[in-house]
Amino acid sequence: MAAQAVAVAILVLGAHKTPIVAGYNVSLLAYGQTGAGKTHTMLGAEGEHRGIIPRSIEQILQTVKETKENGWQYTLQASFLEIYNETIRDLLVPPKELEGKDYTIRQGENGMQSVADLKLFPVETKEDVGALMATAEKHKTVKGTDMNERSSRSHTVFQLRITATRQLRGDGPKQTLHGSLNLVDLAGSERLAKSCATGDRLKETQAINKSLSALGDVFTAISKKQSHIPYRNSKLTFLLQPCLSGDGKALVLMALSPAEGSAHESLCTLRFSSLISQCELGKATKHVANEGSEDKALPASGLKRPTTAPSAGLAKKGRA
Repeated sequence: MAAQAVAVAILVLGAHKTPIVAGYNVSLLAYGQTGAGKTHTMLGAEGEHRGIIPRSIEQILQTVKETKENGWQYTLQASFLEIYNETIRDLLVPPKELEGKDYTIRQGENGMQSVADLKLFPVETKEDVGALMATAEKHKTVKGTDMNERSSRSHTVFQLRITATRQLRGDGPKQTLHGSLNLVDLAGSERLAKSCATGDRLKETQAINKSLSALGDVFTAISKKQSHIPYRNSKLTFLLQPCLSGDGKALVLMALSPAEGSAHESLCTLRFSSLISQCELGKATKHVANEGSEDKALPASGLKRPTTAPSAGLAKKGRA
């Protein structure tokens, strides 16, 4: 698990020069059936079993430390939200504080979407991120079904925002870079015949499957190079629009269950993987600006081909 998680984190962030620190928007989405190991892959456990989120932050903090020697100053801020039944919730505040909040998605600056009222917390150490992950885990919606006794009933999005500044040539203009990292744990797709969901669980399943279907519609439109991409058909796809519209660098991780009884779900996941592999996002945008000049768009890789992971963790990388 440990070495494989590092391999995927490096694939997303860049082996030597971390794109988010260089002013790019970077995203990873974990997709697959319920119980296939997506949440464990993203969060992990203690020590060598850490998941992609803590390992990615560790790499970013190390890169920040190294580049500070070149005169860069950094501000890192993190948020953690869930999309439950098409409603956005802030996972870093107590549930009682959610009342009256208007968590609407707005098109922001530097290729990012912003969420009104969503709290941002400063990040300076890996312990800061560990505390945020622990808080989010307490507040996220988890219930049991016949397919998974601890089933995530919502999509969760961890976002790290970086602003980097430095003075050019002594008393020259100030240069500013804006980057972001979005790590998305998608709720698992479910078949009602297997999950036997009723009541609230049924409503959750329907919302999950509908939003995943909307995500599939977006990838289908991208793969066919259609002029209209239906990003606004769900909160999930609207929030991820910058990740999937060519502005950023993205990778989709496919999680599969090795159980024989999950063969149908695994086949559906692989078909989804095949669809994504046909998508081309074009050149990503590097968000860099000098005082008195406009932002520049520099070339970078777009959507990566999907990576497939078994339930125990991560498998070998897919083709990039």
